[in-house]
Amino acid sequence: MGVVAESWFDSGWRNEEWLDRWEIPFGRWVEESIDWLNVEGQSVFNVIKWPFENLLNLVTNDILLNIPWPFMLLVFVVVGFLVRDVKVGLGAAAGIFLCGVLGPDYWRFTMQTIGIILVAVIICVVIGLPYGVLCARSDRVWNITRPLLDGMQLVHAFTYLIAIIFFFGTGPVGGTVATMVFALPPMIRLTNLGIRQVPGDVVEAARAYGASNLRVLTDVQLPLARPAIMTGVNQVLLLSLSFVGIIAVIAGGGLGQLVLRGINTADPALGAASGLALYLVGVVLDRLSQPDPSDDRTLVRKMSAAIRGRYVVPDAPSAEPVAAPEPEPAARPVRPALKPAMAVAGGMGLVGGVVSIVSAFMVWVDGAGRISSYARPDDQLLDGAFSGTDATGGSWFGITMLIIGVLVASLSALVLLRVRERWSSWLPAPAGLVFTGVAVIGMMVVYLSIAPHDLAPSTSHGTGVYLALASGAILLLGGLLSWRNHRMGQTKTRTALARVALGAVAVGLLIIGSFSNWVNDERPDAFTPEQQRLIDEERANPSPGGVSASLIAQVIGEARDEPNRYNGYDPEGPTLGWGILIVAIALAAVVLLGAAMPRMGALWDALALGVGTAVLLGVGAWVVSFLRVSVNGIFTGAGALPVLMGCGLVIGTTLGRMRQRSLDEREAADAATADV
Repeated sequence: MGVVAESWFDSGWRNEEWLDRWEIPFGRWVEESIDWLNVEGQSVFNVIKWPFENLLNLVTNDILLNIPWPFMLLVFVVVGFLVRDVKVGLGAAAGIFLCGVLGPDYWRFTMQTIGIILVAVIICVVIGLPYGVLCARSDRVWNITRPLLDGMQLVHAFTYLIAIIFFFGTGPVGGTVATMVFALPPMIRLTNLGIRQVPGDVVEAARAYGASNLRVLTDVQLPLARPAIMTGVNQVLLLSLSFVGIIAVIAGGGLGQLVLRGINTADPALGAASGLALYLVGVVLDRLSQPDPSDDRTLVRKMSAAIRGRYVVPDAPSAEPVAAPEPEPAARPVRPALKPAMAVAGGMGLVGGVVSIVSAFMVWVDGAGRISSYARPDDQLLDGAFSGTDATGGSWFGITMLIIGVLVASLSALVLLRVRERWSSWLPAPAGLVFTGVAVIGMMVVYLSIAPHDLAPSTSHGTGVYLALASGAILLLGGLLSWRNHRMGQTKTRTALARVALGAVAVGLLIIGSFSNWVNDERPDAFTPEQQRLIDEERANPSPGGVSASLIAQVIGEARDEPNRYNGYDPEGPTLGWGILIVAIALAAVVLLGAAMPRMGALWDALALGVGTAVLLGVGAWVVSFLRVSVNGIFTGAGALPVLMGCGLVIGTTLGRMRQRSLDEREAADAATADV
């Protein structure tokens, strides 16, 4: 006995070598199990694989990738309107559109990502919802399931990716299966939690009225557990999105493949663009899957409630009393004091909108492309008249004017036909016209600041540019004329200090952006205008003794060493910095005046919102117009990034103040009506 103890004590049990000799072959067990399942259970895995494969082909290849992108954007608008409101629908379409213009094939990768997420969410809901109900109904099932769910969430994804590769192979199908495994637990947990949190007395009351277990589930428990269930769906969606980057290692497809490519090639541009696309997809799907906190009844639920209400039998003895759906609040007519103001706003808005529409089809550029000459060198030799919607004319500046004109003219015509108070909170209300007019004028200031390319022949602005500027002036004048009879002019702001601080940050971002690069030309044979002139002169009048060849070779070598970058104030570049600087000065003036005269806070907010939107539209139109015609090696610089951040800060804070002011005014009006 002593010898055994001495042998064990001297065997080095205090060192790691002793543990190494005691190896539990868990990995080999799993390997053998996988090999056996692959041989004996192939038919079972084919059955499991079938819905994933067919759903992916149906959703991604047959639907998402088969629908032209304009119609797909319209689908997002309609879906957003049905589940939330028009604003969410337009925002969703804008986010998906931006994903598509981030680079080549980004639209295809975005649709693949959405397809993978939708298939994973569908299968998770189909499996998780009934199984969560079963867990809520049976404590025994829940006690068995909970450790499995813990394992699915705690075990790292790469661990079971190995098994999924063996069972389902690499590619989108295996990636979707792995995504489903990763995202399923929240659906089961939250469904179980939501049903268990339904008050017991409500369930007992339903049973006392003779409801069966199925009726209790469908009519009581599931409706009351809806917030928890929808949270589970939302969590499934977000977890599926977060898993897209992980399944890229098994060729799962989608935007995660671009992220992985950016990591492998150490390409920060690719990583940033694909990361932004993933973020936009996540925000869009998150907003579409979340209910409106102010009203959890979507349009679909309101319609279904109305249909159900038509078939309720009121005298049925066993039927539970069904509450009638709440009627939609009718839009109250405009007060007599506001009718003249709304008539002026509607008339001026209609005129300004029509002028905006007409301006988009007029001549904007007479000569070489003003924007396209920077993105496509061939356009430097163009000569002709181009309209606002032409790629070599106003491009997206003109298209934006067309969209604004259609929107303003349509809403103004509706107001003139039937004046309702619900239109007075936005277009063509005084605040809406002021905001839109300032946005149009500021956007055109940015456009007018764009200088033609140095190598292009003489160019000039056409009639459409000045008509667009006039339309903004008409809208602004209409808003100011109708403002005096509008109650918003008498409100007072209480956030002067915060307004000045946030405004200073926004102005600083705009100024930083104005000094940044706006055009980067990284083609190997790219020359600055000065270098190109020197080369042309030497070729036209060669110096004796081979000096010309030496000078040309020197210029070419310098050009290859350093790419051409043009900042906002470079005289050889587009000089966008001057337009942005003018708008930044206007923003600073509006912020300071708003702090000095707080009683006109609503007017200053409308002006600030217009200035911020002006830069957003101007810079956005520049970037999209550039992308529309750019060739390989030429792209927009990083100046747009700080400018867009400043615009977002201005627009976000101003909209928050305007929304709060509108709520305060509505509460005051309701209180006054109740007192009367």
